[in-house]
Amino acid sequence: MEQQTAAKALGLVAGEGKLPTILAQAAKEKGYRVVAFALSEPAGEQLHNIVDKVYQIAPGQLGRNRQLFDNEGLKEAVFVGKVPKLNLLRNITKLDWTAIKIISKLPNLNDDAIQFAVGDFMESNGVRVLTQSEFLRHLFPEVGVLTKRQPTAEEYADIDYGFKVAKEIARLDIGQTVIVRDRMILAIEAIEGTDEAIKRAANYARGPVVVIKVAKPNQDQRFDIPTVGMSTLNSMLVPEHGKTQGGVLAIEAKETMVVEKDEMVKFCDEHDMSLVAVS
Repeated sequence: MEQQTAAKALGLVAGEGKLPTILAQAAKEKGYRVVAFALSEPAGEQLHNIVDKVYQIAPGQLGRNRQLFDNEGLKEAVFVGKVPKLNLLRNITKLDWTAIKIISKLPNLNDDAIQFAVGDFMESNGVRVLTQSEFLRHLFPEVGVLTKRQPTAEEYADIDYGFKVAKEIARLDIGQTVIVRDRMILAIEAIEGTDEAIKRAANYARGPVVVIKVAKPNQDQRFDIPTVGMSTLNSMLVPEHGKTQGGVLAIEAKETMVVEKDEMVKFCDEHDMSLVAVS
């Protein structure tokens, strides 16, 4: 009986957003005992009533976090939720000696380098890192238009152009989102994140834009799966008018998670926007 319990124990490393609670609920439904490791106070607060135990941690305390996993007998982990790199840079003094040793050996501090290093560290210590899709496959849409409004021919041309550019910047590990209008790149996502890049582009355009979000060509499914939600759509609002008159959010089908799908579709239909999954 003890072996069965241990095999169904999951360490959930939780960042910001709604995904940690959705994944925690899915894991509980699968029979897991879930121990959450919250990277922020809000993340911990929203998980308290769902999981079996919550620890408040900092992303740079790898040695302590490894010990907590050992204490809880956790052999499986999943990473979910936003962990803005700017937060890590602002709290660089919180890195413990284990994290410092690992980071000092990295060729750069790109997302891929950090994530691969953390994953390898966990697995070298006997903890298998599961993919988010093992619990959240229902959030990945197939190819098709999810809203009433179809993109226009001109918008599809923007999507096609932006998709190719987005794949290239994703390959270079710069970002995974580009914002286009009339086949001109208005903004490329970098360290500021998707929402801020969209706001910047919408401010330039003073009107509807086409947003394209893709997966990296060699996306590590254990980490940083591209995700869109209501905050993505709200970022597309035209600043001066507080509303949109069209606009398209295009995501890579089967590779991008859609959070709050029903709410997003309703919002798009009310604002004459289109949400489409492409490949």
